[in-house]
Amino acid sequence: MTPAMPDWTTISSDPNDPEAMGAVRSWLETIRRIHPGTRPLEVVLERIAGQKVLDIGICEHDERYIRDPGWKHNRIREQARDVLGIDIIEPLIDRLAAEGYRVRAADATGDEDLGERFDAVVIGDVIEHVNDPVALLRFAARHLADAGSIYVSTPNPFSKRVAKKVLREGMFVANLDHVFWVTPSQAMELARRSGLELYEYGCFINRRRLQRARLFRRPPSEAHTDDYLYCFRKGSKTA
Repeated sequence: MTPAMPDWTTISSDPNDPEAMGAVRSWLETIRRIHPGTRPLEVVLERIAGQKVLDIGICEHDERYIRDPGWKHNRIREQARDVLGIDIIEPLIDRLAAEGYRVRAADATGDEDLGERFDAVVIGDVIEHVNDPVALLRFAARHLADAGSIYVSTPNPFSKRVAKKVLREGMFVANLDHVFWVTPSQAMELARRSGLELYEYGCFINRRRLQRARLFRRPPSEAHTDDYLYCFRKGSKTA
């Protein structure tokens, strides 16, 4: 049985305390899952099959993304039993609604209650864009059925891809709409502040890298995953 998410503040008031940081590291190792040769969306699609889903941030900034054959929202609609898609870009939401999509304009960091509850909430590559990630997670929790899950995918800021770009260009210019990154320990802290529990996080490492790690008897390095997938559920103090 996976140990419960630790509250580091019960160990020390100092966020740099070695004992508290060691406890968090040990716990994170128990909930880490390695997904070889796949991507976060593929894992999410498998888990939401047949469920009622809230998909947050469906417009992906621009119409060219929603017209792409691989548009994430369409792939989610293909797997789920029922999907409501929301975004703050009203003109695109209006266009999708006119085309028959079940969509709604809504601010997923606000206090609105959509009046529905969902088996799963999908937040794909959105959390790094918002001003208030705690408000985003609280919005998701507000709309989550008691036994449901929130799936949050986000880039890994310490991936080798990022490091190579820094070495090549002398600096890293991220997506210009990103305001921060979310590492596993930060995801745990966001969960604590949101009244949620981080119960699993996924890394996406190719099979060749995993084979090399096993050959040299080393744990797989998270530097080889470009993305994280964080899985949250309601905690005992969900806001």
